Amino acid sequence: MMSFSLVAHLVQKALTQGQQVLCLMPDSDSVKALDSHLWDHQSSSFLPHGSGTESAPVAVSCDPDPGDHHQILINLQPDIPTWFSRFDRVIEIIYQDDEYEQSKRDNFLFYKQRGYALSYHDLSEKFSG
Repeated sequence: MMSFSLVAHLVQKALTQGQQVLCLMPDSDSVKALDSHLWDHQSSSFLPHGSGTESAPVAVSCDPDPGDHHQILINLQPDIPTWFSRFDRVIEIIYQDDEYEQSKRDNFLFYKQRGYALSYHDLSEKFSG
């Protein structure tokens, strides 16, 4: 199961750095679920966001087009979008689901074979829900 807490943490971090974020979701149900989580993430803070790629500074979308976004892509779809290279930074989040994990391994190999600088951070202990 995908960790919306981790996504919210990454979004919050990006916003404090003045970055715009596109959270690319697999389907409209997950868009609604993340949207709801971002509204309720912390009662003491607000994460400005909206559904659809026209939203800024944070967009939650499953649209096949990134709109005007180009800074940070949080890719929660199994596949790499064809336009990923327009982003300054791409974050691939992996969660435990055999089929999904394999697609993310394939994505990692894709980036590595093309010479992209890669970092791996295991946050499973910190964000397990």
